Formats: sequence, C-alpha cells, structure tokens
Amino acid sequence: MPPKKAAKQVQARGSEAEDLIEEYLVSQYKPFAINDIVQNLHNKVAKTAAVKALESLASAGRITTKSFGKIVIYACNEKELELPDGVQESEYRPETLAQWRNELAEVEKDNLQAQEVWQKVAREPTNEELPRLIKQNCQTAQQLRDKLSELQTNWEPQDEVVVERLMAVEAQVDKQLKLRARLVKNLLALIKDSVRPSNMAEFLVSTVELPGFAACSNTNSLIGRYRF
Repeated sequence: MPPKKAAKQVQARGSEAEDLIEEYLVSQYKPFAINDIVQNLHNKVAKTAAVKALESLASAGRITTKSFGKIVIYACNEKELELPDGVQESEYRPETLAQWRNELAEVEKDNLQAQEVWQKVAREPTNEELPRLIKQNCQTAQQLRDKLSELQTNWEPQDEVVVERLMAVEAQVDKQLKLRARLVKNLLALIKDSVRPSNMAEFLVSTVELPGFAACSNTNSLIGRYRF
C-alpha cells in the first residue's frame, strides 16, 4: 500500500492567530517584520492571516507598530518596570546608581589588593615547611663556617702572593683579548670595504693567505685562528 500522506498542519486564524502572535511578541520583547513573525512561528499562521491579525492587534492597541518606508515593524507594548517585592523605585535613582558604581569600583580595588597580599603569602613557606628549611639553612651555614675555618687554618702567606699574581694575569689576559678582538673586527671591516668579497668566509680561507692568519677547515667561521 502506498504510504499515507502526512496530515496538513492546521493554521490559526482570527482571534486564535491574534493571541498566538501577541504571545510571541511579548515573549521576545523586540520588534519583528511580518515575514520574520510568520517564519519564526513555523507557519502556524499564514501570512495573509498574520497581516489581518496584526492589523487587528494594532487597532485594539495591544501591540505597537512603526513604519519605515514600505516596511512595517511590529512589537509588543512597552512593559512597565516590575520591581521585586520589598524594593522601592527610589533606590534606583541616578544618584543612587552612581554611588553604587563608585562603591563597586572601591570593592574591586580592595579585591585586587587582597589578591596581591594572598599571592605574596602563598609564596611564603608553610608552618610545616619551616622546621625543615631552618634545619637545612643551619646545616649550610655550618658547612660554610667549617670551610672558612679550614681555609684560615691552612692559609699560608705565599698563597696570597699566588692569588694576586693570578688575578693580575687574568686582568691582563682579559684586556688583551678585548684589544685583539677589536683589531680583528676592524681588519675584517677594512677587507670587506676594500675587496668586497661575495663570501667573506670563503675569501679568508681559500683566496688569500694573510700574514697573521691561519686557514681553518671550518668555512662557516670568518677566520680560523689569529696569531700575533
């Protein structure tokens, strides 16, 4: 047997269409055009019936309409503000709202300060961790005292002379390294400006054997070894 056709949806008309459209506009509390109303109601009301229902609702003052050229917008009537039980309208004056905003800003500021304090406290060791940390620091301090005592006991006058010489040599070597690095940098800049090689590394390694330089197998470096 062929499948039975689905029963055709019965569309609202007259007062039923008016109640349906008014209920929808009240629930949404925003304006709609006729096509949007019909579409959003999923064709429960035909467009022709919807037009008649909207005209009837507007004539009865149950909805508000506004025309923009050829387009008419429909919306439910504006609702009066309903305050909860025990709330007075005087509590919502502009001066009161401004005061509440200022109080809210102060509370948020205090909240940020409290969070900063909390984060600082959270970084501190807990009471349970303090004994272990104190013991660990005491052991470290004792080790340092023992090391210092050992150095003082085994210290010899000639050791001080050796240390001073080592420090002087280190300062001299550091000074020479900086000086020679500056000389090499200036020399490379001079070669680059005068010869203008396309590849400085290849030029230094394979093209010219400069006095004071030794070629290096690593062509990725600008120079291999600098001899003075």
